[in-house]
Amino acid sequence: MFSFFRKDKPEDLMAFLKEGQPEFAAGPSYTLANSAGESGEGGIEVQEAGGGLVPEFEEAAVLYANGKVGEAAALLNRFLLDHPDNRDPLPWFMLFDLYEASNQPEPFEDAAVDYAVKFEHSPPTWAPRGQLKVAAQPVPLLSCGEKFGNVERVKLQRFLQDAREAPFVRMDVSKCPAPDEETAKALYDSIAQLERWAKPVELIGGPGFVVRIAAAHQGERLGETGWLLWLSALRLLGKEADFEDTAVGYAVRFELSPPSYLPPLPLPGRGNTVLEEARVDGAGWVFSLSGIIGPGSEIQLGELSRFAESRKQIDIDLSRVTRIDFAAVGLLLETLINLAQGDRKIRFIEGNEMVNTLLKIVGASQFAAVLGRTRI
Repeated sequence: MFSFFRKDKPEDLMAFLKEGQPEFAAGPSYTLANSAGESGEGGIEVQEAGGGLVPEFEEAAVLYANGKVGEAAALLNRFLLDHPDNRDPLPWFMLFDLYEASNQPEPFEDAAVDYAVKFEHSPPTWAPRGQLKVAAQPVPLLSCGEKFGNVERVKLQRFLQDAREAPFVRMDVSKCPAPDEETAKALYDSIAQLERWAKPVELIGGPGFVVRIAAAHQGERLGETGWLLWLSALRLLGKEADFEDTAVGYAVRFELSPPSYLPPLPLPGRGNTVLEEARVDGAGWVFSLSGIIGPGSEIQLGELSRFAESRKQIDIDLSRVTRIDFAAVGLLLETLINLAQGDRKIRFIEGNEMVNTLLKIVGASQFAAVLGRTRI
């Protein structure tokens, strides 16, 4: 159902969106939002989108989601220059939020002056609540594809060299099929080396990977090293019960003692519990997402799903989300669809306009209300 979200190029998504799919029309949104507006005291403009968003707004949101911040800003600025009579504040707010998220105060102030002149209204004040930060130290990433040849061996060696000094590493197995013995040995040995260095490992696409390995086992295509890699993947995902069941199968199959289960090392900045990310606010429960929602965000979204299990109404606070990565749209929508089952009421709140616009054009408003951020 969501295969188009997993495409590598933003133009593929834009092409799909322009096919006239009625179910992807944008839902209601708030603009010029402030706290007084929620109580009906004015200061808020509610717009019901009928025919979707202006194409330039959609394209800017997708460019931003794909990490092309400069190109998105240029597109929005070009639209404002080419449409001087346009009175829609949305492109202005998209631009303001983009500048805040990317920590560009000078362009923000220039746009604020132009906004005040055009609308004869006080512009938003600089109030960044989350910024796209350049990490002090890049996190090594190993992407595993469908083959493992000489090029992949060189990449693996470089990955392990970089991992020595990194606080943690990422291994992306989302596109890796059930490996043959050679690939399984390379991956298993790498994980074992990382464990000896006490390096936390974020296994991107891990749940699907273990399903593919299990299918290879059912088809009797799994060797001993494949079993060991299977156990390692389950351990990195924290699947203790599945690990123990698989360990029994390993012992029976090879008449050897299986490895012992050890909980995965906590990822830096990911050690908070669900309760630390949740709060009671107004009429319902609020769960906060943060940072860039991208490949590797399974942990955050899994915590959101567990948090929502016993609740009929939740608000998902996006105030600390700087960007939803284009590659994670499918994962986010699948999570949202599961959350919406059972007549659960869901609202996205306090998201910046770049994030909110992307949510609307990919159909998230079918399953949740998408509300704008509070502005001062």
